[in-house]
Amino acid sequence: SARVSSGPWLSLTSVSTTVKEAMKDALTRILTPKRNIDIVREVMAAKEQKRPYTIVFVGVNGVGKSTNLAKVCYWLGQNGFKVMIAACDTFRSGAVEQLEVHSKCLNVPLFARGYGKDAATIAAEAIQKGKSEAETAKAHRG
Repeated sequence: SARVSSGPWLSLTSVSTTVKEAMKDALTRILTPKRNIDIVREVMAAKEQKRPYTIVFVGVNGVGKSTNLAKVCYWLGQNGFKVMIAACDTFRSGAVEQLEVHSKCLNVPLFARGYGKDAATIAAEAIQKGKSEAETAKAHRG
């Protein structure tokens, strides 16, 4: 962890370096999982409890949320799970269409309500649909 040296004259470079190091340390601490995650085991546990397993992809524009969502959907399908994608980004132009392409390529249903809607409401409705129709990340193994 970087420290600011004591003294009346600090350079902008040392302050900038200190801030960058502090941010790096904080983000590493926040983003490092506290436990191992076994998605297959967790999805199976959700199935036993008769509830859908949900995964939320968040991040700033351009970091690959939709691409990684498609990869995870593909992996879940390869592991025998049924998946539904919920299009909750109702602000960014083309967001719903991007997920439509992924859902068609993966043969996965898409839950979408269009643009300008409340994202949390769409997510809640998608989870409810998953509960009622058994479409959300539930195992279809024997």
